Amino acid sequence: MKRNDFRIHPTVSLFLGCFLALTLGCTKPTTDIGLGLQPASELLDVVVIDTVTVELATLREDSLRTDRLSTGLVGSVYVPRFGQVKASLATQLRLSATDLNFGENPVADSLFLQLRYTGDFYGRLSPSSFSVQPLADSLSFDSAYYSSWTPPTTGDEWVSPLAGAMDLRPADELILGEDTLPPTLRIPLRTDLGQTLVDLDSSTYDENASWFEIVPGILVQPLDVLHGALAFDINSGLSVMRLHYHNDTDTSFYDFLISPLSARMSLFEHVFEGELAVLDVDESVEELAGTERAYVLSASGTKVRLRFPHLAAFQDSLADVPTVLKAELVLPVEPESFDKPIPAPDRLFVLLENTEGNLSETPDEEAPIPVDGTYDATRKAYVFNLSSTVQALMKGELDGRELYLVSSRRGISVSSVVLKGAQVDDPARLTLTLGR
Repeated sequence: MKRNDFRIHPTVSLFLGCFLALTLGCTKPTTDIGLGLQPASELLDVVVIDTVTVELATLREDSLRTDRLSTGLVGSVYVPRFGQVKASLATQLRLSATDLNFGENPVADSLFLQLRYTGDFYGRLSPSSFSVQPLADSLSFDSAYYSSWTPPTTGDEWVSPLAGAMDLRPADELILGEDTLPPTLRIPLRTDLGQTLVDLDSSTYDENASWFEIVPGILVQPLDVLHGALAFDINSGLSVMRLHYHNDTDTSFYDFLISPLSARMSLFEHVFEGELAVLDVDESVEELAGTERAYVLSASGTKVRLRFPHLAAFQDSLADVPTVLKAELVLPVEPESFDKPIPAPDRLFVLLENTEGNLSETPDEEAPIPVDGTYDATRKAYVFNLSSTVQALMKGELDGRELYLVSSRRGISVSSVVLKGAQVDDPARLTLTLGR
């Protein structure tokens, strides 16, 4: 059900009148959270306003920086009310040791890409097939990479044609003969490729730079649609490409590492459905109005622009503004957001567009009162304290810079939530506690 959108008139005559006649009905703060930093002598003229206009809009988030993250996602998953998400991983494989000598008459026995599970997964898991291809161009650890990039590959498929679909068991140890590994996805690669690596000139293994000239990196992609997405550890050196070999005197293995020094990035593709489908099919549509609902999807999916268009009206004729003692933003969610195999985020972030157009922290990140943004199950809403940000908006210090809502862990997880808009029952709302 829609409600009328009550807007604060730029003259804010009611507000100013309230300050002139506090004893005639101004609302007393119901809690003292955020007020404890103010001296008692300054709390005499306090008013609470809960009719501030809030505007939401859903936009596609297509430029998320995903290099140097600790977790990589691979898979394909369906997110109800949002659509399909495909996640891939591009990474360097670094030498675990230099000056490598495979011995006399070395023979490759097997080659595997072993990706260590973090334990997180998204959607319903089904046996899945994967593609592993070498990159055509080099990567740089010092470069910025974004989730929408499509890295070129040579087209050479490294996965063994005998691999087939693999069971996905992110919680189960991997038993290999007499050895037991922590939960790991073990993708069989072509043995002839292993022999090619064994036969390379020994100078290739003198340093990473010479190795990268041969293998700049790999791209790992899902081949199946909607079989689930998995999270892998790509920061500890425990995810490796392992080459098993023997020579005239010994049997051994060598690891090529996905390490903290590996250039690496997560890559995401989306096919939206429902209300969001227009973002795919009509390039002229850049946003969806959030009068009734707004959509937040991690994995570089969607973000929500947040505006309070009339805050500057609180300035008086001398450009003075009241002191913001507390600014509580409450964002109720639609209940079905928690009725699905894809989790809602535990927390949302409010980020501020900086002068370069990138998203960064708001003024509240340095304030003594936490911003919060966690989901409150009792209120069925995400709750934020934006006192410093709202104060800056009132003063006009953030003119031309937008605020956005994004999912926490937005580059390393698949989570989604549908927020209630500003013109429905139990709407998105901003409540201000102000003093003079």
